[in-house]
Amino acid sequence: MKKNVLKAAALALLFASCSEDDFVGDTPDPVEPPQTGVASVVLNEVEYLGNRVEIFNNGEVDVDLSGYFLCLGPGTYRQIGSLESQGNTNLAPGEYLVVNYDMPNAEGGLGLYVDNSGFGDASTLADFVQWGAAGSPRENVAVEAGIWTAGDFVPVRGNENYSIIFDGEGNGVANWAETTTVTFGAENVLTMPAALRRSIVLNEVQYASDDLVEIYNNGEVTVDLSTYWLCLGPGTYVQLGNVTPASGNLQLEAGEFLVVPYEMPDVEGGLGLYSNNAFGSADAIVDFVQWGAGGSPRENVAVEAGIWTAGDFVPTVALSSASIEYDGEGDASTDWNEEVNPSFGLANDTQNVTTTFNVTISNVINYLNVHVFNENSRTGTPGPLTKNGDSYEIAFQAVRGTKLTPVTMMGNSNDWFLAPEDLAGIDLYPNGSPLNGVDIASDLILYDLGTEADNDPSTFPPAGANVGPADPNPYVRTVDRGVRGDFYITAYITYKPGDGQSAGTFTLTITAINADNFVVTPGLAVLHALPEPLFTLGEEDRGVGLEAIAEDGNPGPLYDWFNETGSQGAPLRLSSSLSVFSPGLVYAFNTDSDPFFTQGATVNPESGLEELAEDGNNAVAVSYFENLGLPVAASEQTAPIGPGEDLTFTIEVPQGQDYKLGIGTMLVQTNDWFISYNNNGVALFDETGVPFSGTGESDEAYLFDAGTEEDEAVGFGIYQAPRQAGPNQGPADDNTTIRRQASITDVQFGKGTINSAPGVVYLQDPRGGYNLVRVDIQPQ
Repeated sequence: MKKNVLKAAALALLFASCSEDDFVGDTPDPVEPPQTGVASVVLNEVEYLGNRVEIFNNGEVDVDLSGYFLCLGPGTYRQIGSLESQGNTNLAPGEYLVVNYDMPNAEGGLGLYVDNSGFGDASTLADFVQWGAAGSPRENVAVEAGIWTAGDFVPVRGNENYSIIFDGEGNGVANWAETTTVTFGAENVLTMPAALRRSIVLNEVQYASDDLVEIYNNGEVTVDLSTYWLCLGPGTYVQLGNVTPASGNLQLEAGEFLVVPYEMPDVEGGLGLYSNNAFGSADAIVDFVQWGAGGSPRENVAVEAGIWTAGDFVPTVALSSASIEYDGEGDASTDWNEEVNPSFGLANDTQNVTTTFNVTISNVINYLNVHVFNENSRTGTPGPLTKNGDSYEIAFQAVRGTKLTPVTMMGNSNDWFLAPEDLAGIDLYPNGSPLNGVDIASDLILYDLGTEADNDPSTFPPAGANVGPADPNPYVRTVDRGVRGDFYITAYITYKPGDGQSAGTFTLTITAINADNFVVTPGLAVLHALPEPLFTLGEEDRGVGLEAIAEDGNPGPLYDWFNETGSQGAPLRLSSSLSVFSPGLVYAFNTDSDPFFTQGATVNPESGLEELAEDGNNAVAVSYFENLGLPVAASEQTAPIGPGEDLTFTIEVPQGQDYKLGIGTMLVQTNDWFISYNNNGVALFDETGVPFSGTGESDEAYLFDAGTEEDEAVGFGIYQAPRQAGPNQGPADDNTTIRRQASITDVQFGKGTINSAPGVVYLQDPRGGYNLVRVDIQPQ
């Protein structure tokens, strides 16, 4: 409430002045204080180039204004009771008094005093307003009284038809504004002068997601926006003073921004900014923008005001996260542009600060199946091969690219075992053709696992499991006895072709030929894609079960390790299939959900997902994101990458825009399966702006079916990319929705059906899954 000073007792007669040397004649009769209630009167409207001043009683009791004074400065004071007036000088609460008081000045400062006991006395000043310029004679008194700030003034246009009005609450310049609607004796109406109104513009609008409106003051003076309104049409309006700003201040200084929340239609709408709530008035509308279509409810008002063209509109944004931004001049749709990276609270041409990320998508397909050999063909029971001619035989399926690593213990040793000399394993398809009728025994050599002290027959396997002392040399190493595996065994591989819908079958037969020097024990054969599946020369045993084979001829622990399952029953280590990954893409999006695809929806034909998922073509998808204005990068590799290889990317992403990372690559041995993050993506920055780094979000990657092409057996379909005549060859899928691939039938390696309801692809995911991929994100 405005400051009010009323004398508490009769005033003695005295000489006083409007300044220290002004002589004042008779003093007025003393003003008797009210008996109850709060007295308060304010300057409410001033005709600064005319002669009218309006005073309003905003208190609770009558106030006799006849003894009050108006003062502009020395020699310009008048007692209100002596002025021509409209209304009652004994002013009742809620009533107005209009007095004639000459003020032919475009600059001035008007004080309302309770008496003339001293116009330099702050205790007698009831109210004050200053316009046009600072430094009027009574400014310092108002500052001392705590009702004005030094240097503040109400900006005016110098028009005799305008007045300045009080907004009804508070002290200071922020509560005053110039209006073209003069209302002496009635409630104030703020209608900003056109030149001043046009300095306040709609500057940025985000209508499709966050529902934010940015208003900019491109003028030279502060404007109080608390009485302004936003309006979309009948019943859809709000006064800015009733909204909590997202940023900025309702007292909008020149060159500053105010951002407010306001719910708007996502596709078509027309937003008006008004200086008052006369929404049909061209005099009240300050600015306007229309998007999606013409003909919104306030378009005609904007047209009448000359700030819009009928039927004109800004195209609907392509992304819900995008805004439309004003270019700073003009009143046409062409003065507005879509902005992928909104700049609320900042200039529209502000350059985004970015972070560059290096992203690596690794094909980690490795362990494909594992088979135990332990049944002696001579005895028909599990056990070692103790006589020459004793043999083990296993059959297994495998496709091109598969390596084989068999391992068996030298039973008359502490921890020696036979395994391939080439730690990459034995290629089952050298030169593209399957091994058939080939003895691989010469490819095997003896290794010492380094887990048990050597040459102690008392601790050989018949003595019991894991009974020998530790080896002082704990590292895996070769054993040079001057002979190779073919001195001890034969290991023949034969091959039978598959039926065209599943892999061919290999048979491995291991036969003892030097049983007196080498007792062959039960072991296992690992089918794998990457080198060193069981051990690394020069390093200690991995502790996952090889020790049980090398010391005791027991393949059970290692077999169980390979076949361990996760919390959902899917394998933790065995990969579902052997496949290359296509050249891929990474992209960043600041929408709530991934613009590339939506689970449960159909493929957007413009997105490039079909081309990627069916044919490994990433070019269309890259162009799609470029056209959306979103960050995107194609893989630096332009050819498919196999197990142990990487797709690498460099992508530059704006900070402070809530960007998430998306990825995409085809599992090439399928019809339309692809690897991607879920629809939320991976947040690239935390709440404090720190960029993400590491592989920890690899578990957000899944295997999807694009729903565009009918599925065939993995690795054997005639319409899959490696075997089809050209792109886009297969018949359409009956189920056209994009969905997680919840199961895979392994016809490449004979594991049967692997079920993973979420379609998990990360190798280290504790849920288990298909064990295909790892994604590493590193900011530069």
